[in-house]
Amino acid sequence: MRPLALAGHQLVLARHHRLMAAFGRRGRAVPTALLAVALTALPTACVGQGSSAGASPSTAVGPGGTVPAATASPSGRIDTGLAYFHSAAGAAPEVREVIRTRGQLTGFAERFGRRAPDITAGASGTDFSRVVLVGWSLTTGCAHWTSATLRRSGDTLELRPGPHATPPPECFAPYGAVAVLTVPRERMPKHPRFTH
Repeated sequence: MRPLALAGHQLVLARHHRLMAAFGRRGRAVPTALLAVALTALPTACVGQGSSAGASPSTAVGPGGTVPAATASPSGRIDTGLAYFHSAAGAAPEVREVIRTRGQLTGFAERFGRRAPDITAGASGTDFSRVVLVGWSLTTGCAHWTSATLRRSGDTLELRPGPHATPPPECFAPYGAVAVLTVPRERMPKHPRFTH
């Protein structure tokens, strides 16, 4: 990681710690949401610092400040749509999984209790010979996501929110989202890594 990118990450973390101290437990979702926004924006701001010769600005600096090779794997949006999406108040378990079979889909869905039938029904038309599914659940802080897309940079996968209302400065409970995205097999890295 370049010194300037490292300094930028340290600045974001320092701001996060100050916000956590200022808000305490009551506003816990607010600083977490702000940290997520800041960390998402930081790699974009550092593109000029870490770009290698021949790399396009969109692939020059990936999540975490890493610089993929100029001949890196495809980058950008890789999903063809959502098989299932749900967002509601209440924390969600942190689950990230590539789903290659119906059995794996059932196992993923069962982690979400009463939502399981809706998840399996949403993905019932999946042709696993041509596509895989990516199941991803997370807590989104005060942001109520309405959709999501899946991005790839090298072997790293990142879930991005679709357009949604600006989160309020405080909320009583964080939101959780569960997304199951359809991805053509040829777009999926052999050894995918998930952002946090």
